[in-house]
Amino acid sequence: MEINIRSLVSSTALSRSFGKYLKAAEKKPIFIIKNNEVKGVLLNIDTYKELVDTYECMHDTKLARKIFEQPTVNPQDKNVFEIIGEIEAGDNVPD
Repeated sequence: MEINIRSLVSSTALSRSFGKYLKAAEKKPIFIIKNNEVKGVLLNIDTYKELVDTYECMHDTKLARKIFEQPTVNPQDKNVFEIIGEIEAGDNVPD
């Protein structure tokens, strides 16, 4: 990911002019630096929601893949919802 130098702001400048940077974040992400390292990102709410939705979709896809990789033999006669529950409880969805 490429970061434009104009998108960087120090944590001190951010705290002094939060409204200015909040408005700027409506158009593009603002990267917050402290001690010359990017420590955070200020995003508009739509971008944040899109990132969360994408993350949840990826997690669901990984979970579905794990379910479909289960053996076809079902000696314990579990239904798909029991298997999903076990996988989610163990949170052992592969990366």
